[in-house]
Amino acid sequence: MMVVRRASLVLAVAATALTAPISPDVPLSLVEPAEAQARTEGRSFLQMLFGRRARQRAPEPQAPVRRSRQRSAPAVAAPPPAEVQPKEETALRILVVGDFVAGAVARGLDQTFAEETRVAIMNRANGNSGLVRDDYYDWRGLLPDILNEEQPDVVVVAIGSNDRQQIKQDGKRYAPLSSDWEQAYAGRIREIAQTLEVYGRPFFWVGTAPMRSASFSRDMAYFNGLYKPAVVELGGYFIDIWNGFANEDGRFVSSGPDVDGNLRALRTKDGINFTRAGRLKLAFYVDREMKRQIGFGTGASDVLLLSSPTSQIEIGPDGEKRLVGPIISLSGPRPGARDELAGEPEAMALSVAEGEEPSPQQLLIIEGQSPEIVGGRVDDHSWPPNSREPLPATPVSTN
Repeated sequence: MMVVRRASLVLAVAATALTAPISPDVPLSLVEPAEAQARTEGRSFLQMLFGRRARQRAPEPQAPVRRSRQRSAPAVAAPPPAEVQPKEETALRILVVGDFVAGAVARGLDQTFAEETRVAIMNRANGNSGLVRDDYYDWRGLLPDILNEEQPDVVVVAIGSNDRQQIKQDGKRYAPLSSDWEQAYAGRIREIAQTLEVYGRPFFWVGTAPMRSASFSRDMAYFNGLYKPAVVELGGYFIDIWNGFANEDGRFVSSGPDVDGNLRALRTKDGINFTRAGRLKLAFYVDREMKRQIGFGTGASDVLLLSSPTSQIEIGPDGEKRLVGPIISLSGPRPGARDELAGEPEAMALSVAEGEEPSPQQLLIIEGQSPEIVGGRVDDHSWPPNSREPLPATPVSTN
């Protein structure tokens, strides 16, 4: 009877403790932490009150399973960024224009040619720009001024990753990738390429890369199909970088071999931008194509003189772009001209001293008299043949 009363009292106290709310004045030590709560899982209410009457049989020990650990290849530390050396005044100038991909290309080229003092990289990229939103940044209108200002020897274009949006043209709006949109967009591509064709320097158009989003990648591949025909038709060079940032199926990969063959992250976490290794890989493709097409790139021994540095693009009254220059003065001296002739500091005396016979050079250059013709000599071209006897041959001693 006493046991029943004791059990009833314990049950009443336990029920009161479980149903009563916890007061904010109760010390925190009375609240069970998560680890304690995890230890009480699997026990009944009576077991928590009275304990377990019998211990469960411990599981029989089993032989430990040895798991083979695959050793990963040791990570190769990325080399530190190279220090860009000061460039010579006559350095070949490579201009990079376009969107944020162009900015990545420019940064990669800057590192690629960091120690080459005869090559300078000019980054005129605008990260949020494109060919669609000319109300934000009008590449078609600003490119001629940029070319006249920078006077580059080579131009690199990378643009299009921001162009998945509607085009507004002639007061109308066209849905992205529609037939009207494609026609308007292709016209803007041609206008950029025509400006570079008129400028007369080699230009390279970098294609788009795959993106993490499948629909984004499809659109980028579609854009490449618009860029390449227009660029090639107008004398430019299209650089296809797709496979360098995709797997064997042509799909996006965030990591891959860098320019040295080491496995590195090429894209950032957003699946759009490029890491430092990715930027260097972009520059690798541009550098390789320049070597193929114009014979210039890293390791080249000579800097190419591609065109006059003073020519400019002008838009005529008819709206057509023309390459004008260089401007040469018809009355003033030529650049670098001097009054003194090259040679010795003092002019050589061409007069003949009194009592001396003039030399054959004096007679020919100053007096304008031809040397005396000797009959039978190789320079005797008289016709009919000269009747004078040839000079006697010098006798050869037989001793």
